Amino acid sequence: MPDETPNTEEQSAGAPAEAQPAPAEAKAVERPARTPAVRAGGPVAAGAGGHAVVVARPAPVGPALPPISRRKLMLVAFWTGMTGLLASIVATTLNNLWPRGEQKLSGRFVIGSMSGGAVTIEGQELAPGEKRDLVVLIPNERSPLDNIEAKIYMVRFDEEQAARNPGAQAGAVLALWRKCPHLGCTVPFNAGYPFKDPLINATYQGWFKCPCHGSTYSDSGRRVFGPAPRSMDAFALTLDDEGNLEVDLDTVYTSITGNAEKALLPPA
Repeated sequence: MPDETPNTEEQSAGAPAEAQPAPAEAKAVERPARTPAVRAGGPVAAGAGGHAVVVARPAPVGPALPPISRRKLMLVAFWTGMTGLLASIVATTLNNLWPRGEQKLSGRFVIGSMSGGAVTIEGQELAPGEKRDLVVLIPNERSPLDNIEAKIYMVRFDEEQAARNPGAQAGAVLALWRKCPHLGCTVPFNAGYPFKDPLINATYQGWFKCPCHGSTYSDSGRRVFGPAPRSMDAFALTLDDEGNLEVDLDTVYTSITGNAEKALLPPA
């Protein structure tokens, strides 16, 4: 039996090949041009069909800050710092010259006694011609653990001292403030320092002399030399009915010629 299976190769060779369709020529597709959308301050998105979509941003709220350069910022910072520094220097200087809120000496304090012509200061007798250094402690209102010191010289005149200090009486007691009226230095008494008294035109020893600028004072605190504008100040002394000697820090005597007449004479 003959093979009925067709020979594919023979058929392919004998039969004419079927015509293949020619490839279509590429045609340019024309798309509609997109109309550019113009918007200030932001991007633009184009939608389908050439329609532009504008993305709007909200307007800023509040005042707009002006632009500032780095140089300008550095200048502003520099001059601000310099202004603050100068203001601190001026404030510190003024506070040192005129202290604010400084606690003043105040109060009455028992410092001794007077009876029968005798004067006792803190338990020790004060003889005529003698001077006694006394410090009264006042509680500090701003610092409970600290005290303010009232430095006083208790002076008792003898006959010679009373004679060369007008207004003084022999045996009288004077409380001189040791603060120099010039710049506030503490004034000591120098028993061996000689100086010529212009009031009586005589030189003798024993003067109050400020160690800061040389202001010199007599036994009664009378200024005789130096830049001090006046004599030494003095505190008031009082005697109560029981014979207690009190110093009144609220009453301060000031004078150009001294405070000898402010001395307290003990009762006989």
